[in-house]
Amino acid sequence: MYKTLFNINIYHSYFLDEGERMFFEFGGGNNGITPLTDKEKQSLEAQYNVNDFLRIIPTKETKEALKNHRLLFREHKKGIRVLSETLTEIAEEGNQEVTRYSPILRLPNSLMLTFYLKVHHTYFENFSKVIEKNEKQLYYLSNKGSSALNLFETIAEVKKWSSFLISDSETRKLLHQLESEKEFQTTTPNLVTIANIEDSIIDTIESKITNTIPLDEDEQKVLDTMNDFVSRVKNTGIIGIVQVQVSGDNNTNLTEDILVKNKQTQLFDVPKQCLLKEFPQFAICIENRTTFWRYTKVSENLIMTTSEEKPLTMNGRVEIAKQDVSPVPQEDYYFPNPTPESIKKEAQDYYSEVFI
Repeated sequence: MYKTLFNINIYHSYFLDEGERMFFEFGGGNNGITPLTDKEKQSLEAQYNVNDFLRIIPTKETKEALKNHRLLFREHKKGIRVLSETLTEIAEEGNQEVTRYSPILRLPNSLMLTFYLKVHHTYFENFSKVIEKNEKQLYYLSNKGSSALNLFETIAEVKKWSSFLISDSETRKLLHQLESEKEFQTTTPNLVTIANIEDSIIDTIESKITNTIPLDEDEQKVLDTMNDFVSRVKNTGIIGIVQVQVSGDNNTNLTEDILVKNKQTQLFDVPKQCLLKEFPQFAICIENRTTFWRYTKVSENLIMTTSEEKPLTMNGRVEIAKQDVSPVPQEDYYFPNPTPESIKKEAQDYYSEVFI
């Protein structure tokens, strides 16, 4: 019998918000906008499919680990689920017998499952509040503590995607670790890989960068090689990495050891690794990008720009009045909402271009 070991849901506000009405009201407020009803949320969620823009792909090493530990990887509309083949056990709770599920093969506490988050939507970066592709940073979601900004926890509230951006240095080290694990598992070594770079050299380089000490020529070549590798990875569409370990931090373990019934003595004295009574659910939401909306009336040589940034959403409509743009036009215009195809970055601001 297969039972869920853990579940990961990845949401995106661009597909779930309706105009300025937010599906997830991060920060606890909706700025006076009428909130979505539960029925409206159910309707939006029923249409949502993370596979429309993102794939969650296990690494080759993780595929082997899943197979070797009798685990199944399954995609669904919100993300992924990993299941474990189990045996039924009987445990005791409050003088009552309860059914628990134990993996057929014990899952080591150190077992780490790694997944790439790979985007395949042409305009993803336009409608998503994410780091630009040319930056040397990734998003890192893990239930193991690190120097990353946040621990990926199994708590009730949905976490903001932006909270999991790691630094250039952490990104380089993470990809080096993954490449090293890949090389360790292969029988045909890849001669062109950052896995061949020694950890001590990387530590020296990162320490010098942190302390603003100039690199020598060889160190600079190594740094350039690692940065080039990060760029190649990001150019394939990978924006982040998920790592989930059986033994997590801050109560994010995937299993627990309990005493179950001894079938011969009927006593509850047999230690067994069991799945949690409620499987861990990790949830995160990618925020939609907000932009200034710039309306151009070519025939009148008129350019009007919203005074505030507005959210890009697939559903609903943001109403724009002439008082919302500058300069304020004398005539009344219909201001359509922009699509994500046309975006420009000027200084640190993003503009959506609309011709009317």
